[in-house]
Amino acid sequence: MFRLPCKSIVTGSSVRASSVHSFLENPSILSCLRYISSVNTDDDIKEHSFTVSYLMNKCGFSLKSALEVSKQVHFETPDKPDSVLAVFKNYGFSKSQILNLVRRRPPVLLSRPNTTLLPKLEFFQSKGFSSHDVIKIISSYPWVLMYSLENKLVPAFDFLENLLQSDAVVIIVIMRSPRILNSNVENMARIVDVLQGNGVPKKNIALLIRCQPSIMISNLENFKKLIEEVTLMGFHPSKSQFVSAITVLRSMSGSTWEKKLTVYRRWGLSEEEILTAFVKFPMFMRKSAEKIAASMDLFVNKLGWESSYLAKNPTCSSYSLEKRLIPRALVLQFLVSKRLVEKSFRSLAFFNTPEDKFRRIFIDQHAESTQILKFYREKLNHSSVVNSSTF
Repeated sequence: MFRLPCKSIVTGSSVRASSVHSFLENPSILSCLRYISSVNTDDDIKEHSFTVSYLMNKCGFSLKSALEVSKQVHFETPDKPDSVLAVFKNYGFSKSQILNLVRRRPPVLLSRPNTTLLPKLEFFQSKGFSSHDVIKIISSYPWVLMYSLENKLVPAFDFLENLLQSDAVVIIVIMRSPRILNSNVENMARIVDVLQGNGVPKKNIALLIRCQPSIMISNLENFKKLIEEVTLMGFHPSKSQFVSAITVLRSMSGSTWEKKLTVYRRWGLSEEEILTAFVKFPMFMRKSAEKIAASMDLFVNKLGWESSYLAKNPTCSSYSLEKRLIPRALVLQFLVSKRLVEKSFRSLAFFNTPEDKFRRIFIDQHAESTQILKFYREKLNHSSVVNSSTF
């Protein structure tokens, strides 16, 4: 619509038939035997026997996993992998983090600590990253250790620092999307040029990158089409809604977009009403189709609000059903049942108002405030299991 296009030794003389039977029935043993029988055992295990043994004893891999990893990395002495593991352990990586790191990027065991690992760790810390931050980045995206410091990491950080004018913001961006460090600086510059060329203010470009860093690794032609699409929908490039629309549209496929439109149509909204609501508040299309349906059911069927009223005032759609909408809707129904508010009561503020102010305005003013507040807290405490069936 709107979218344009184990190790065991068995000796026969000392093991009875029942023991052998029990041994062979062990699930983990059977699993290993089945796996080994499925590969060229003579070639694979003989060729990689030291590597497999090392991965199991030093890294904690199972036999099956060690055999898989040994297809991507091979060494005949422990010197290099020992030095690599020492770097990670001394830096603060846990055993499970090291295991996961090696599993996802086996060649890291062949890295040169003094020339490829330590300089990168030191670089991150020199830019303000805490050791916890660095461990989190590498654990989630170990490929960053394989990037050239001079040709990738430094240029990417410098570009972002110049654009965002804040090391703290750059750290946030990289923490959210470490892949941005592999982005070609020239491509990032072209993305920024497209935005500026269409009239997007620099502060909004910074906002876009902070909210969705992966935008900087977009395909340039696809990104241009997205900008055109957002413009044709009626968004003004100078407004913050423009970049919000980019993040929303970029987060879903065309089929997902259509699925959400279908849900809104089922609740009686026209295409014009849906688009108008989206332009006014892009988060109107951010929730999943299932969450949209649940929200509409809450407001229309449970509270008796008109769908057109929600389209004209779309901000409520951004709030969590479980943590805000349902608990407050239950309080509203409680107030109506006590005749403290009219059944026809319509107020976006009831759902939009921050927590402290909400209690002050809508709860504390009533003589029954203690009872109401107790009721509300009960609903909030059970928010993880509360759903529309509560009504």
